[in-house]
Amino acid sequence: MKFLYIFILAALATNSLKAQDDLSNLFKDDKKSHDPVSATFKTTRLNMGHSIEVVGKHQLDVRISHVFGEVHNTSSTADLHSLYGLESISNVRIAFEYGVTSKLTAGLGRSKGFGAAKELYDGFLKYKLLHQTIDNKIPITVTLVGTAQVSGMIASTDPTSETSYGNFSQRWSYSTQVLIARKFSERLSLQVMPTWIHRNYVVAANSATGLPADENDYFAIGAAGRYKFSKRSAIIIDWFMPFSNFRTEEHKQNLYYNPLGIGYEIETGGHVFHLSLVNTGGFSEQDFISNSPTSWSKWGIRLGFNISRWFTVY
Repeated sequence: MKFLYIFILAALATNSLKAQDDLSNLFKDDKKSHDPVSATFKTTRLNMGHSIEVVGKHQLDVRISHVFGEVHNTSSTADLHSLYGLESISNVRIAFEYGVTSKLTAGLGRSKGFGAAKELYDGFLKYKLLHQTIDNKIPITVTLVGTAQVSGMIASTDPTSETSYGNFSQRWSYSTQVLIARKFSERLSLQVMPTWIHRNYVVAANSATGLPADENDYFAIGAAGRYKFSKRSAIIIDWFMPFSNFRTEEHKQNLYYNPLGIGYEIETGGHVFHLSLVNTGGFSEQDFISNSPTSWSKWGIRLGFNISRWFTVY
């Protein structure tokens, strides 16, 4: 929780120094000083997770996302023949996000799935509770996100598998997030993401390997930043740390690492394009936070990209 406390303190401290941090000058905006700031992040998504942004009222955001195979293999020859992961697709997702109101977004998606669970259908609701204002009357933006996901795959016949579903309810998983962000200047935005994960069915303890049971519920904290270095391009970084007994150093043989994404964002007139490097392949929080099996330090990274296109429905 220290990340959250530090972030809020920084935002409040910035709010008190109005003479030094006049956002109306930083943004060079013709809006009134009490109006909300715009484009804290350019789209509703980061490299992996959600940003605080929502889709505009009666607008539809169509998103296509891919994550490829690992860039580095144990053999340099294998790296070359796989074209550094581009020969294989770890995950792919097609999704639609609709602005029900100016504050409420509803989304639906279908992805291949990155972990053991495949054929994933997800849906979410996203509500912007607070919106940072230019005059700092409201120093931060707060958005709430709730996601539900269900697997449509054939259940495994292996009773030790996390996909040996006994009934339909065991196929479901959920995440709840509070996204807190501040646009500190025209170029820099930061965000923290307290996250709660719940999965109805998880792996049981294995006495043969000594591995503990996975948790149905656990907490995670995330942090993200966007630095805009030109009119239409920016660098985005997002990172999560799960507080999970199943994912501690003691049980590192599980090969779970903190998911980290570093990406390049470019707006191309009607489209926003993200090119990312990540050490996971999931698209929902309950997938990528729970399953990040490779390490950046060992070049266990994957190339990913997504394309976002907005349409006005009416």
